[in-house]
Amino acid sequence: MATAEQQLYDKLKRIEPMKAVSTALFVKMSALNPANRTKNHVRMTLNALNEMIIKSQSGLFVLSNNDIVVVGQNIPPAILNEAMASVRNIFQSDSFAAANPTDFVKAYSLAYDFDFVAGYAKKAIADQENRQNSKQEIPLAPEHLDAILRNIQGFNILKVIRRQEAVGFTKTGGFSSLFTEYFTSMADLKKAIAPDVDVLSNRWLFQHLSETLDKRMLGCGDDLIAHTPGDISLNLNISTVFTPAFEAFLTTLPDGKSAVVEVGLADILQNTRNYNYARDLLRESGHKLLIDGLTPLSFDFTDLTVLDPDLLKLNWIPSLITADLGEKLRPFDPDTLILMRCEDENAMRWGLEHRIMRYQGYFIDKLTATITRHGCRDKANCTTAQCSARKACVAGSARALCTNQSRLDLPIVGKKEAAP
Repeated sequence: MATAEQQLYDKLKRIEPMKAVSTALFVKMSALNPANRTKNHVRMTLNALNEMIIKSQSGLFVLSNNDIVVVGQNIPPAILNEAMASVRNIFQSDSFAAANPTDFVKAYSLAYDFDFVAGYAKKAIADQENRQNSKQEIPLAPEHLDAILRNIQGFNILKVIRRQEAVGFTKTGGFSSLFTEYFTSMADLKKAIAPDVDVLSNRWLFQHLSETLDKRMLGCGDDLIAHTPGDISLNLNISTVFTPAFEAFLTTLPDGKSAVVEVGLADILQNTRNYNYARDLLRESGHKLLIDGLTPLSFDFTDLTVLDPDLLKLNWIPSLITADLGEKLRPFDPDTLILMRCEDENAMRWGLEHRIMRYQGYFIDKLTATITRHGCRDKANCTTAQCSARKACVAGSARALCTNQSRLDLPIVGKKEAAP
């Protein structure tokens, strides 16, 4: 029986005469963190795509590396966009999917990209044959962690640190940067120093690795601050707030610049007392604590008013449109709420209806990249998407491709109408 890779290639050759009305949708499951590549995750992704596949009578191909490809003709844009948004929302907590939403889920018009997609299918056939002889990932064990930690010591951690701006809007349509968030891309780090190890397979060993990465990122404080025109936000473990590395980082902040520490609700619930200490310590020093990645269920099972954070980040998902969140958000000052994972204007429209004026996500990345490119002497050398990808890095090959790197770090101020 032919492999999915071969079937995909055969399908493309059959529809080549109809390529003008054909689309190929790619979901790069192979790039996700190992814990998000299980059969159950593949099944959830297929369920999210099912309506589009049925309505458009498209062909579905699950490749041997778990990448998913859908090929069809005359797929309505609204159905296509809804399917793409649904898949992205399933994996909104994955480091690769969050940092690279358009690389994770991408649609190609075969009228223009047929040769590229057909070339991908041919390469996938060869890669599938090679994988048959390749080693599977091994579970993380103490000896692997020791080796990873040794490798990290000599590794330029800046190459895998990513950033994303949060932006605040005014009632008249103006906007400006609230802060720039920095986090370690675990997918990129794993690819560089531990490609054969499933680093998420052991929760406690991964926790130790995560805390070590926190300290390495804090050790790059001078570099991060140099690339940050405004306030800086760090995605950290609560325990890191009490370390000498964090204390040293705060001393490097120039006058007028403050820090935001972003922590997950799961981390908070493991030790609420430490959370309270960390929140109070930050406030006393003129900084802020933010609870990250909240969903409607977070408001049902946790009294967030008792936790009393300085800021809250709510994940945008299309189901929020029908969720009864109005009363649950009412106790919070709108200036404390940030809507994250904003993919399009639908997210902002919902947010504005709920008094939210602060946003972060792919749609905001496009907006800030548009502002960055405006007036750039070298804007003919890149697209908005390429500019956005380069802005997300502080070092490495992607940023090096920019021929006017100083513009990547400029403060963002503009009008909403400047968005593409």
